[in-house]
Parts: sequence; structure tokens; C-alpha cells
Amino acid sequence: MRIVSLIPSATEIISSLGLIDKLIGVSHECDNPKEVIKLPKLTRSNIKIKQSSLNIDKDIKKILNYGLSVYEVNSDLLKKLNPDFILTQSQCSVCAVSYNDVSKSLRKWLGEKPKLIDLKPNNFNDVLMDIQKTGESLDVADQAIRLINKIKKEILWIKEKLRNEKVKKILCIEWLDPLMVAGNWIPDLLSFSKGQSIIGESGKHSPFIKLENINEKDFDYIIIMPCGYDIYKTKSELEKFNYLFMKVFKHKKKFIVDGNKYFNRPSTSLLESIKILCEIIHPNIFLPQPSYERWIEI
Repeated sequence: MRIVSLIPSATEIISSLGLIDKLIGVSHECDNPKEVIKLPKLTRSNIKIKQSSLNIDKDIKKILNYGLSVYEVNSDLLKKLNPDFILTQSQCSVCAVSYNDVSKSLRKWLGEKPKLIDLKPNNFNDVLMDIQKTGESLDVADQAIRLINKIKKEILWIKEKLRNEKVKKILCIEWLDPLMVAGNWIPDLLSFSKGQSIIGESGKHSPFIKLENINEKDFDYIIIMPCGYDIYKTKSELEKFNYLFMKVFKHKKKFIVDGNKYFNRPSTSLLESIKILCEIIHPNIFLPQPSYERWIEI
């Protein structure tokens, strides 16, 4: 079996299912587990990532307005690798290589096409369904069921441990400029952590919002988790551009998490994301372990 993964979340799922030795190619963003870094890279980004979030947003909108793709697939290398399965996604054309991009590349193939596995989670339950779908497609359905049951068991344990705790209202920021509030699976992760999402809704795409429309009386904490950003990059941008909301909400507790590693990828790593939220929201129950690899308070 020869597998290509074009999204980091799929790569993590494949690894968790015990199929990492079957991976023959990945996307330029796949970095977990470390073994995949040495594999051939089949994608590249058409935007410059070493710039402010505002300029990244402008570049993305410009590319999409021209009907172009944010990412490109190396069709020649894909053909050369000759995979049996390709995992991609149709949930977001901005976050990773889209289903349409891969389909276009496959049109250049001569002969039989590989099987395309499309992942498209909108909430946490969809993530579990994608794990099951991947397991069934790759003939490891039993492993997938065991993995899903393990995740569910740990979440039940977390919820029981927090049973008597008061719910905290949380504002999760998924993009800095323009401001975007986290939706999709993030509200689900908060609910498992005895938190309540403000503005962002489970199963719905993350909405943009104006600063003046956020009422600080509506929430207890701010958690900043920009898509594709680690803690160093987020902190650097906040310090460099001195975002107004940092001043407006100066009396609120504010935290930065590694969005790229833990919160933006709909995969098995979301279990660790829940534990990070528990440490932030309920430090009296879960021992806080802040670090630049997980979360920090600012």
C-alpha cells in the first residue's frame, strides 16, 4: 500500500493508525510525526508566510478573487510516486490543498487513478468520523474504532473530573487581522473542557468580527490561536503591531496557544488540545504546564 497525504491532519491520523511506513509523500506543511519531514513534498504555498496576518489575508483574498489556488500540487512528482491512496480535504481552500486542486492534478495522469479520500470535518464528531472513514478506506477499520473509543474514553474522564466546576466563557481568536473568532470544532473542545465559546459556533466556519462588536462583559478569558501560527510567531506579531484589542481587553486574562500544532488540525492531536484548554481554564483541577510548545499567558 502506497499512501500520499496532502494535509497535516491526515498525516497525523495515518500515523495514529499505524500506517506511517506506508506514507510515500506529504504536503510541505506536514511535520508530525518527525519521521515524515524527510518524505517528498508534493505541495507548495503561493503566499508569503513571513509577513503580517493582515498582509497574508490580503494576499489570500487577492489570489482567490483571481480564481487561483492558495496551494499548488506537484503533478509530475505525484505521478512519479504512483500512490494507491491520496488523502486531501474539501473543508477549507485556505488551510490546505483542496479536493479540486488534487482532482486537477489527477487529470494529468495516464492510466488508472489512485483512490482519493476526502476529509471534510466541520465539528469534533466529524473529526472522529474522518478517522473511521480513513481506517475503513485503508483496511484498518478495527484500529480506527479502537482509536476513536480511546479518545472518547479520555474525554469522558475529563468531563467527569470537571463535573463540579463552573463553566468559563471563552473568546477564541483564530486570526489577528482582520479579527476572526474560532468556530468549527473549537467550541466542541471548549465544551469538553467546561468552557463556553463566545461568538464562534460548533460546525460553522469561523466568522470575522469587528473589535467594537465584542463586549468584554460576555467572556472570562481570551485564548489566541491563529491558524498556522506557533506561539513565537503569534507573540511576535502581537508585540510588533501592538494590536488594539490587547489594550481594549487589558483587564482580561489572555493566553496564546500553538494553533498550528494543536488547534487548527482536525486530527488525533485535538485530544491534547482539550488538555491544554483544561490547564488554562481550570488550573485548580489540571496542573498547568505552560511552555512555548503548548501555551503561555501574556
